[in-house]
Amino acid sequence: MPTLRSITYTSTPTRAMSPQDLEALLAAARDFNRQNEVTGVLLYSGSHFMQCFEGPDEAVQKVYARILASSKHKDVVVMMEEPITQRAFGSWLMGSAKATESELLKLSTEQWTQRSSETTYPPAMPSGLGMLQVFWGLRPT
Repeated sequence: MPTLRSITYTSTPTRAMSPQDLEALLAAARDFNRQNEVTGVLLYSGSHFMQCFEGPDEAVQKVYARILASSKHKDVVVMMEEPITQRAFGSWLMGSAKATESELLKLSTEQWTQRSSETTYPPAMPSGLGMLQVFWGLRPT
C-alpha cells in the first residue's frame, strides 16, 4: 500500500474568479485527481483559497507541483504537509465550498503542525485539520 500524504495551503487569487472560472478549475482538478487517486476540498472566499488534498505521496507531489505552477493564484502558504494514515476527505475528488474571510482566517490560524504524543497512536490530528473537517461537515449542501 502506498504511503499517503496530505497538504493544506492557503493562497491569493491573481484575479477575481467568476462562478464559471471556479467551475472550470474544479472540473480540471477533479479529472486530474480521479486519474491520480487524490481527494480533498477547496474553500474559496473571493479573495483567498484554502485547499486540503491527500493521496499517494507521488500523486500529491504532482498535484502540488501543478498548484505552484498555476498562474491562477499567488502567495502560497503551506499550513500542513505530512504523511497520514488515513484520508480526511476520502469521498471527495475535490469538494468545494464558499467560505467567508473570517472563516478562512480562523481555519488558517489554527494549529496545523502534527502534535505527536508518545501515548497516542496514531498521533493526534492537528487541530487545524480537525476544524476543517468540522467546517466541511457543517457546510450547507
